[in-house]
Amino acid sequence: MSIHLLGGGWADDESRWTGRFVAEARERAEGAPVIVCVLWAKTESEGAGWHDDYVDDLTKLGAGEVRIVQLSPERQLQPTDLGNAEGIFVGGGLTPGYHAAIMPAADTIRGLVASGVPYAGFSAGAMIAGDVALLGGWRIGGVPVCAETSGEGLDEVTLDAGLGLVDLVVDVHAAQYGTLSRAVAIVHAGLAERVVAIDENTSLIVGSGGLQVAGDGSVWTADRAGDTDRVAVGVLAA
Repeated sequence: MSIHLLGGGWADDESRWTGRFVAEARERAEGAPVIVCVLWAKTESEGAGWHDDYVDDLTKLGAGEVRIVQLSPERQLQPTDLGNAEGIFVGGGLTPGYHAAIMPAADTIRGLVASGVPYAGFSAGAMIAGDVALLGGWRIGGVPVCAETSGEGLDEVTLDAGLGLVDLVVDVHAAQYGTLSRAVAIVHAGLAERVVAIDENTSLIVGSGGLQVAGDGSVWTADRAGDTDRVAVGVLAA
């Protein structure tokens, strides 16, 4: 069982990052797996515009049935939505919306992952995967720490309880949107001890083999440097 944290981004060939998740689901299913793909949008009709893209991408990578579960402010994830899942894929979009709609089923997701069902979080799906979820925001104490466009509708950087699949705070679109600065600022402000910021077209795979990076980019780490007020920044390359 692994947790696949995807930093966002689209490509014609995603076999080296998203493909790793599908391959693990195939191994568990001993064939073409049932992937439950959980998406959120403000309205179901808005979300439907993305269904074919997700189905096509996951099918091309080796999924069997891709079952879309479309969530909205009026529709939360139910445990029964995940029945027979041999892989759970949570897509991207507005992170606070995903968080509010998926957390009611957090215990079910944790139980399935503990039983060996692989989880993949794409962008928002990665940000809510940790013990602590980063919901967005672009300022800390009123001071800008990243571009307002990365705030996801929130002003102050906001952390909340996450799915509890990994003991990391996760940020995404790192090199592309410049969110590494937010990761560093979160640690510096004492809001978290460690944050990872994942590039697009890149996955951080958390499993029995430790941390692995796959894809085109890097995973940036921000850690408290001992008992000082400094933040140590590192990089894990694919």
